[in-house]
Amino acid sequence: MKKIFFLLIACFSIVNLYSQTETVKKNTVDVYIAPGYGNFGGGNEIPFNIGIDYSRRLTERWSLGGGLERMAILSSNKYDISTEQVGDEIVTSATIRKGLFLGWVITSIPIQLKYHFTKTVYFNFGPSLDISNGFSETEFGLGLRAGVGFEHEFKNGILLYLNPYLKADFGSWDVNYFLIAVNLGIGYRF
Repeated sequence: MKKIFFLLIACFSIVNLYSQTETVKKNTVDVYIAPGYGNFGGGNEIPFNIGIDYSRRLTERWSLGGGLERMAILSSNKYDISTEQVGDEIVTSATIRKGLFLGWVITSIPIQLKYHFTKTVYFNFGPSLDISNGFSETEFGLGLRAGVGFEHEFKNGILLYLNPYLKADFGSWDVNYFLIAVNLGIGYRF
């Protein structure tokens, strides 16, 4: 009788011990779209971002990630820039046309640090390297972004999130911009 009682307690203890250990999922891959509004130096512009991110949980509260993002801008103005040789001088002129135009594509490589307040709410911030190839030459800039995110993870590791953020860019180009956008994403945590 003592042996059976001892075996029952040992089995109960082992089952209880293993049921309390939880596999911690530290890696996340996600894709997102991010419509927004911004000031890019001329008229009303509507940026639209698409991107992919990878992040890794460093501690219970902190995670670090990076990714690749493309932004196209729907603008009410279009800038036509032309250069011509007049004698010994090269003359550059710009013409602004009114209408609705798609252009000024920017590729960003963001690095994001996240602080998780709870299982579903976090604060994210970090720099991004921005590469503009929408004008006549490729130019580089540095962006800074910060936002608050809300996510929901399903039991199978799929997660949905909403992340409103602000971004300011200080480029080598003539136009520094300010952007307000909302990341709408789906991801997988493993």
